[in-house]
Amino acid sequence: MQLQNEKIQITLKAQGAKMMSWKVSGTELLWQGDPTYWGRQAPILFPIVGRLLDDQYVYEGNTYTMSQHGFARDAMFEIESSTATSVRFTLNDTSESRQHYPFPFTLTVSYQLVGEEVIVTYRVHNPGETTLPFSIGGHPAFNIPFMGGTFEDYVIDFGEIRSLDRYLLEGPYLTKSGENSPSSKRLGA
Repeated sequence: MQLQNEKIQITLKAQGAKMMSWKVSGTELLWQGDPTYWGRQAPILFPIVGRLLDDQYVYEGNTYTMSQHGFARDAMFEIESSTATSVRFTLNDTSESRQHYPFPFTLTVSYQLVGEEVIVTYRVHNPGETTLPFSIGGHPAFNIPFMGGTFEDYVIDFGEIRSLDRYLLEGPYLTKSGENSPSSKRLGA
């Protein structure tokens, strides 16, 4: 599926509700998934971000397995609605997902083109009666440098000042410590 306006064009796939391409004036911004380094482009991480010890967790006495970053990145989403510049994908729990994550849920992922921006919105709905434990994230990779310069010339601009927390890894796992970074509206140089 393709969305396009006068400034940008993105290509999306219902499997994983993921972006496969992001072009501005014909220049590809999104990493194209070379499996030599990393075969994905922009997976959605749900219902976990990161990796579980031995890919397992225990809930109410039962042991469940879940691979790194959860299952949404490979699941088939339904297209709930679409226009030339927006689309809304939906994923509901299934008997298969409940084997790894025993909770009812609806995950909605929306993409909207506004000028030169791609606005991505995640919404997690809990139709159940118990707490829905989850984490969610996006993992886009970019072709940097894509418009000249060096890697150090690029920043992520949040548009407003935010407190940034940084968590350290030991291999693929979080350490128990985190550190607060100074408040900033930019990440990078």
